Amino acid sequence: MSEAAADATAATLGASLARAREARGLTVSDVAMHLKFAPRQIEAIEADDYRALPGATFVRGMVRTYARFLGLDAESLVRDVSAQLGEGPKPLASMTDLRVPFQAGPRRSSRVYLLLSLAVLVAAGLVAGDWVLRMREAARVAAPPPAAPTRAESAQPVPLPPAPASGDSVPVVPAPAPAEPVKADEARATPGAEPASPPLVAATKRLRLEFDRESWVEIKDADGNTLLSRVNPQGSRQVVEGVAPLQIVIGNASGVRMTVNDEAFDLKPYTRVDIARVTLD
Repeated sequence: MSEAAADATAATLGASLARAREARGLTVSDVAMHLKFAPRQIEAIEADDYRALPGATFVRGMVRTYARFLGLDAESLVRDVSAQLGEGPKPLASMTDLRVPFQAGPRRSSRVYLLLSLAVLVAAGLVAGDWVLRMREAARVAAPPPAAPTRAESAQPVPLPPAPASGDSVPVVPAPAPAEPVKADEARATPGAEPASPPLVAATKRLRLEFDRESWVEIKDADGNTLLSRVNPQGSRQVVEGVAPLQIVIGNASGVRMTVNDEAFDLKPYTRVDIARVTLD
């Protein structure tokens, strides 16, 4: 055994590593840079502070690498650190103690498997029966209803009048005169006939708007239908007709002139913040 190894057995593992490092004139930073460890990890190994390291496996690997770098007996130091960590070789159990945990008697799992198989089969049968019933019900609903008898089939035979006896005179019914064609004016005057076009409603309003400035206008009739909704440029005009009451909204109302049925309409009483809101009855 070398002198460094004798020192390692006499002192603690961390102290022996520190002495070997100092004997070679190396600092903790030199060792950390060479082994690619953090300096605090090297210091924890040399202080025997294994709780500051990730785990026992990491500690053993780090001790082995550090000892080989310093030229020490790495395996002897690994055994020492394993003893300090409370780990050691575990004896193998004898072959007579190795028993396969099989049951001597029949397994209960086979019975459970049988019961589960029966349950699955029963469930599958129920699902199949329900599907067949649904298909029959769908076919019954989708079947077309029986066809109604045609007019020729439903018509009952009309009995013919008895033939006149010999010597009786047969009345002669004159043939009806052909109907004269009805003129178009007379057809429109016939009660129940629909008129060719609906008459004008008395409440219809005719609006004329002239725009001295660009203005946005929206006009809706009595049924809520939008008759006009657009931005109108300066110098343009619009003519709108609709059934009252009319809902009118005019932006930049001060720059719009409006007439109702060719009569001037003053928008000022209906204007707030240059927006006029008018309801024409």
